[in-house]
Parts: sequence; structure tokens; C-alpha cells
Amino acid sequence: MSKEKKAVPVVARDRFVGFAFAAAHLLLETDNSGKITFAAGARCGLVSGALNDLVGRNLFELSPPEEHSLLRILFQRLIEKGKLDLTHIVLRSYSGNKLSAFMGACRLPNYVDRCFLSVSIRGQAVGRAAGNRVPDLNTFLPVLENRLNTASATEISQALSMVMIEGLPDTKNNEKLRQLLEAYFLSISMDGDSAVRLADDYYAVLHSDEGTLEDIRRDIGQLLADNSGDEQAGTSQMWRVNIGKTELAIGDVARAVAFTLKKFATENPRTIKITDIDSAVEVMLQTTVSRVGDVRRTLEKKNFRLVFQPIVRLTSGQVHHTEALMRVGETTSPAAFVAFAEGIGLHSDIDLMVLESVMDLLRAAQAKKQIVPDVAVNISAASLASKLFLDQLEVVLRPYGDTCRNLLIDITDISDVGDFSLLKSGVSRLRKMGIRPCLDDVGGAGSAFMSLSELKVDFAKLDGDLVAQAMKESKSRTILQSIIQLCGHLGTTVIAEKVETDDQRLFLRNVGVPLGQGYLLGRPVADLPILDAPVKKP
Repeated sequence: MSKEKKAVPVVARDRFVGFAFAAAHLLLETDNSGKITFAAGARCGLVSGALNDLVGRNLFELSPPEEHSLLRILFQRLIEKGKLDLTHIVLRSYSGNKLSAFMGACRLPNYVDRCFLSVSIRGQAVGRAAGNRVPDLNTFLPVLENRLNTASATEISQALSMVMIEGLPDTKNNEKLRQLLEAYFLSISMDGDSAVRLADDYYAVLHSDEGTLEDIRRDIGQLLADNSGDEQAGTSQMWRVNIGKTELAIGDVARAVAFTLKKFATENPRTIKITDIDSAVEVMLQTTVSRVGDVRRTLEKKNFRLVFQPIVRLTSGQVHHTEALMRVGETTSPAAFVAFAEGIGLHSDIDLMVLESVMDLLRAAQAKKQIVPDVAVNISAASLASKLFLDQLEVVLRPYGDTCRNLLIDITDISDVGDFSLLKSGVSRLRKMGIRPCLDDVGGAGSAFMSLSELKVDFAKLDGDLVAQAMKESKSRTILQSIIQLCGHLGTTVIAEKVETDDQRLFLRNVGVPLGQGYLLGRPVADLPILDAPVKKP
């Protein structure tokens, strides 16, 4: 029987060594120039022989030349601040491969000429070494939400700085310089991934509030001078935004921040006529936060109403189906409300909210044995291209059973969809749910006409301006007739929008359009129409 080992008290030195290796592959001690004076841990592919062969070499020898200016800035930050939070760096193995690594560092008060580094290798470098950049705003939104959640839970103070770099030299090395600048933004950002590209030379960085704008300005100036050969190359302007506490959920705060950044970048800081531009951004953000709160309260309290505008047969005037339209407040059009909701990424929430309200009305009419027309609901193409939205849609519709067969979906804003195959898949799922799809604004400025044959929708709504133009000149009339012929070939029923005069109705009947919608045929009404007999399908 083996004897049980007697517990030995942990020496303080050994305890700290254990802590260090728990978070790193390699521990290095260097002087202030980067010369390695001690190494412990794994070789990590940085040396072919013994780990001790690293001693006497300089850390800069282990890094690709294009990374040296960034590494100098990191060392400068370490020496000045006494600490370097985990930062993504690129090292070079003894065989020449680029390695992605995270490096943290600190200095001790009694050793002013020493730097203590911990290095964790993450594998072969595929980030900026392969040309990748910081994310765009849409990709950045979940990262921002996560960082804000972490800061809220841990009470970590953060700052959001915006940087605009002007006058970058137009040289062959320009792309490399941009990548290096973006690597720098990531290096100072929270957790190394909290930077975003807003426009061509315009960035935002979420970072510890210990970093100042002057620090960032100095570092960028050094990077520009080191890598362009011109000390006057490029200038930078910077602003800081305070993300204050609010009653909004963190996710909605992130949406408000993202919307503000996008708006600010789009408008261009130079066009804002105000002395204190930081204040301008603060006001913009607070206004956005307030508006996001209004949208969220509208969603939670269903503080809206529905109106219904009929789609009728142009030959008889009989109602074929009706379209549900949302109204918010006292306005006759929700365009501004919907546009803002789309801008902050809440359009899918609105789509589901309106759809659920329509289904409640249809089910209530069914329970009363009332005969009502089928109802069309507007859903953005971006929502239908989202698997998450479609999954939510199935959950919402499941309790309504066969009532779903009285629902049509008007697909709007098709030009906003990046991956058309996802939209095709979404339309296919609609059909499996028993829902008939309709394509909106066919013949308008978007790409709806080109999508007709691929989506194979049941209905196609003609853009109202196209009809008006077709009555005036031959080119638009030819386009209109082509759409009608294509729809006939596909078995798609055509609906004309904005039918407001008898001349329009007569023209549309003559060119073979069976259904129409507009003030001439019926204005929006507050209640779901009750019919005398079921509608005959065309």
C-alpha cells in the first residue's frame, strides 16, 4: 500500500509561478529594449533548440518586420503604464511561419529595467497577416453588446473613442499600413476585438478608460511616420463618447451606440457645425437611446394600431384580400418609425408583432364564424433571409393552425438582402407553413423584377410609379408589359398599387392586370372587413 503524500505548504514564489503558467505557454523576461534575459515554459516553435537559446535574443527578432512598429508601441505603453493587457500580436517561428499569439505584460517597482511577459500561442496567424480587417458595424454589434454586458457585470470602466485618419499616402504599402493601424486599434480595444470600421478611414474603439486620446493620437502618428517614410503622412481627428448608464437593456444600448456611430460616420464630422464635437456625439447618442426606448416600449406594450386597405378586382370591384398596415401615434404613416427601427435592427421584432396581431384578429373572426378576407402582412426580405426570424415565425404561428392559410406575406425591401439564396430558402419555408408569398414593388428601383422567376411568388405588386410612367411613355409601358407577361408565364397574379383615378383603372384592365389597390378602390379602414360570402380565388 502506497503511503499518502504529506501536504507541503506552497511557497509564495511557486504559487505565482503556477498562476503564471495557468494562463500562458511561455514566460519571458526582457530588458526595456526587448532583449530576452530569461525564458520558461514551452518553446512554442520560436526556437529549434533548447528554450534557453532564446536568452540573449531580442523579442523583435521573433516578430515579422512589418509588426515591429506596433511592437515598439506596445513596449512603450508597457514602460509608461507599467502594465499591458492581453494583446494580439504576430510572432514568427524558427521555420518562418507566422504565429497568432496573445501577450500580456507588467513591470515591477523594484525592477525598473525589466519587463515580464506572458505569451499564449493561438496557432498559425490567419488574421491581419492574411489581410483581414476589423469588422464592419453589423458584425461588431454582438461584440459590442457582449463587452457592454461584461462591463456592467464587472463594473469595468470603458470609453468609446472615434478616430478619423485623413491623408493616408497613396503608395503600394498603403494596404499594409491600414492593416497595421487596424491591428493597433484591436490592440488597445477591450479583449482585443472591440474595434469597428465605420467608413474608409473612420474607426471606433471600445477600450479601457485609462487610455487617453492623446495616447492614441501619439501612437497613430508614430505608426504613420514609421511606415510611410513621411513624418507628415496623414492626420488624425478623435472624439470620445461617454456610454452612460440607462434603463435600457444592454442589447438596446448596443443598438443605440451602433446606430449613432453609423449616423455620425455617414454625416461626416466635418459637416457638424459645433465647437465641441464631443458634445454633438453625446447629444446624438442620448437622442438615439431615447428613441430606442420609445421603439422598445411600443413593442412591449403593443402601442400601435392596424388599419386595412383592400385589394380588389379591377373588373368588379369585389374585395380579393386586404393589407394590414401599422400606424404609430397620430401619424398617418409609420415610415419614420419603421426606418429607425430598421436602422437599429429591430425590424424583425416589428414584423413579428404586427403578424401576431393580425393572426389574433383572424382567429377571433373565425371563432365568431365571420367571413373575412385573407390578410397580407409586410415582412422585410432581410427578415425572411434570417433563419432565426423564420424559426421565431414558426413558433408564433404554430398555435393558429389552419388559420395561417388566410395569411399572405408581402416581401418588401428585397434590395437589402445580401445572400439571395437565403431569401429563396425563406420563401420556401413560408410555403411549407401554408403562407402565400407576394413580392412588393416589382418594377421599382430595387431588384424585385429580376427576382420574380427565382422566388416563384403567388402575387406580384407593381410599383405605383411604374404604372404612372407607363401611361405616359412607351419605354415604361414596355417594361410593364414584360412584367405582366412574365407573371402570366409563372402563374403569378399581378396587383397594381396606387390606383387613384378611373383612367388608371381602365388602363390597367386593358393591359391585363386583374387586381388593384389605391384610394380610388378603398382607403385604409380601422376594422377588418366582414364579407357576405367567401372570396373566390383568381
